[in-house]
Amino acid sequence: MKNIRLLLALPALTLLTACVTPQVAINPRANFSAIKRVAVLPFNGPKGDLAADMLTQSLMMRGADVIERQRLDAVLKEQSLSSSTAFDSATAKQLGKILGVDAIFVGTVGESTPPASYLVSGSDNAIVTNVTQVAAGSVYSEGSVLGMPNSQILSTTANVSLVSRMVDVQTGSIMWSASMSYEGFDITSAMREISESFTSSLTPIWPELYKTN
Repeated sequence: MKNIRLLLALPALTLLTACVTPQVAINPRANFSAIKRVAVLPFNGPKGDLAADMLTQSLMMRGADVIERQRLDAVLKEQSLSSSTAFDSATAKQLGKILGVDAIFVGTVGESTPPASYLVSGSDNAIVTNVTQVAAGSVYSEGSVLGMPNSQILSTTANVSLVSRMVDVQTGSIMWSASMSYEGFDITSAMREISESFTSSLTPIWPELYKTN
């Protein structure tokens, strides 16, 4: 990275905190008023269990009746199913009957990149001569390094991308689908923000959820 000026060398390290809304698709024929109890399957991809836990918590905070995770895992194991196969039409009906749920949430973690910090050093005229990753961290900081002239710490955010679907166990049809990417201080907080946005998009159409200010 020699002879590249600092302002041009690291555009990817610029903090851009995303405040976007999810892209949502709703099945106009879906009967959300018939959905009283749901299950949230582990998401496919890295940190899939965490993504499912964040969505479960967000749904419960809005009043949804969500089946307990250990019971769900036990049923999946008994039926020799994985989260990747559990949303096809026949299996969704089977799970719905066994678990006593009306719909199942499934999803995929498209991206789950943790934050990282970099030690950037250069010459007197702000030419970058070295970039070294020093640690991952959950708090963004930027500033000079004591005792190291022409050096500073740059930190990147965590990047998460989630896709989720709500499947009617009676018909196997997708009732609701949403996708969203978010940059946060860490993976957990980014997944939490996405989950809350997903739940907010369901509030106007699913009577079992209550609105918050």
